[in-house]
Amino acid sequence: MAIVSRRIAKPLPGKAEVVMSRVTRFKDLVIKSGAKARAAKFVGGSLNGSIQLTTIFDNMTEATKSFEAYSKDPEMINLMKEREDNPAATLIGPEIYTSVYGSPSPNHNVLLLREYEMNRKSMPKALELLSKVDEIVQKEDSKMLALRPIIADKMDALFVVYYYSSIASMGEIVDRVGMSEEFQKLVNEANEYGTLTSSNVLMNI
Repeated sequence: MAIVSRRIAKPLPGKAEVVMSRVTRFKDLVIKSGAKARAAKFVGGSLNGSIQLTTIFDNMTEATKSFEAYSKDPEMINLMKEREDNPAATLIGPEIYTSVYGSPSPNHNVLLLREYEMNRKSMPKALELLSKVDEIVQKEDSKMLALRPIIADKMDALFVVYYYSSIASMGEIVDRVGMSEEFQKLVNEANEYGTLTSSNVLMNI
């Protein structure tokens, strides 16, 4: 199991550089506290141009202890005051998710993030389907991770993350594998358990 915390910053007009600087500082302070953290930029989808910061933990105890630690850091306190005094973005989160299939990949730089609206009672069937998808994904330079929310605005959701080495690699794998008859059968079956509500592409920065 992995616990994934994410924050999304939607820069205000003309504030993209300020947001990038603050996210980088935030990430460095979280890492200093002992957590694993990565920042990524949305390059496709409705969140295009936004920045996502994720932190990854083995369990909730580790996550909450880390939060307490970096929240007390004087540099973090100053950063939060700076953000309050001079807003540069609309913020979402932190939201907390737990992995239900797969694990985060530190070796891939591009993420295809697909969000499904799904009733909790459909989750077991959805996980069975993900195992079939993973059999295909494992043959490629790609990884898969599925997350369900613990603390978030939308609780009836399942996030499926596909990892790729590059944008070009993603395109090639989507063309050859994602559009194949075998994969599309699984996509159609997925419609029985949930509704795809959004799809976004991110690049790690």
